[in-house]
Order: sequence, then C-alpha cells, then structure tokens
Amino acid sequence: MAAKKKARRTTHRSSKGTKLYAVRDAKGRIKDIQSYKRAHGADLKRKAKGETAKKGKATAKPKAKAKAKVKVARTRVAKAKAAVRKAVKKAPVRAQKRVAAVRAAVKKAPRQARAAVQKAVKKLPPKAQKAVAKAEKQIAQTVTAAKKQAAATAKQAESMASKVQESAEKTASTVIGQAKDLFEQASDAVESAVKSVIPGESK
Repeated sequence: MAAKKKARRTTHRSSKGTKLYAVRDAKGRIKDIQSYKRAHGADLKRKAKGETAKKGKATAKPKAKAKAKVKVARTRVAKAKAAVRKAVKKAPVRAQKRVAAVRAAVKKAPRQARAAVQKAVKKLPPKAQKAVAKAEKQIAQTVTAAKKQAAATAKQAESMASKVQESAEKTASTVIGQAKDLFEQASDAVESAVKSVIPGESK
C-alpha cells in the first residue's frame, strides 16, 4: 500500500502584504489560513522526537560530570583535613622555631639597624650625606667632651676628698695636742693646790 500523503502548508501574501500560511489537506484543499508569525512561533515551541532523544542523552552526560566533580571535591576535602591534622601536630615545633627566630632577630637588631642606617645614608643625596656626617661628628664630639668632663669631675672629687682627709687629720692632731697641754696645766695646778693645803710637806 502506498503511504498516505500528509497535509502541507503553503505561503501566501495578503492584500496588505503580510505573510500567511495556507494549511492544506492531502488532496490540496485549503483547511485553514494562519499568520506566518503565529504559526512559526508555534512550530518553534514544538519539539520533534529526534530532538527530545538527543536532549535526553545530553542530560545524561552532565550527571556523570556532576558525579565526577563530587568525587574530586571529596578527595580535596580529605586532603585538606589531612593537611590540617599535620599542621596541628607540627604547631608546637613551629612555634618554638618562630620564638627562636624572633630572639635571634632581637639580638641582631642593633647590627641590622646600623646596617640599615648606613644603607639609607648611602641612598641619600650628597648634601644630605654631608649633613649626616656633620651631625655624627658633632655627636661624637659631644660624647667625648662629656666623658672628659666626667673624668675631670671625678678627679676633682677625689682631690677634694683627700684634702678634706688631710685637714681633718691636722685639726684632730692640733686638738689632741691642745687637750694634752690643758691636761698638763690642770695637773700642775692640782699639785700646787695640794701642796698649799698640806702644810707639813712645804719646807
């Protein structure tokens, strides 16, 4: 048996020039007349069997990709957890190392500061370098002058102390001598008074 002829559409124009569809049956008789825009929009909304089958296959692939992504994410999470555990175990040792490094840096700080100052001075323009050199010389001069003054004041204090000791010794010796003289005079006066009181001894 021969296959039945399907209905088909032919395009026409209206009196105003708009495009139209003329729906015909198998014998070619006109069944309906539609506007081209409306019919074309309806055709686009409809989907053929082949298109739906292809879309079903396409939707199957993203599911597999999603599963693969989930597996990758799980492995990454597991690795991250292991890394965190290792870091927690090594934390005290790292802290001790950091403390030691900080102490070493504190010890090296004056040297590094001097080196940094020297580098900074070298990077300055020549006028600024001269000004810095002058300032350093003035500082050195003031320090040496202060040291000299301190030494001189120390010597003066020592000499003053020695002089005070000598004068104290001299005054003590003179006072002792005067006391001895006074004692001798007092003893002589006592003896003379005793002799004058006792008549038998005076001849």
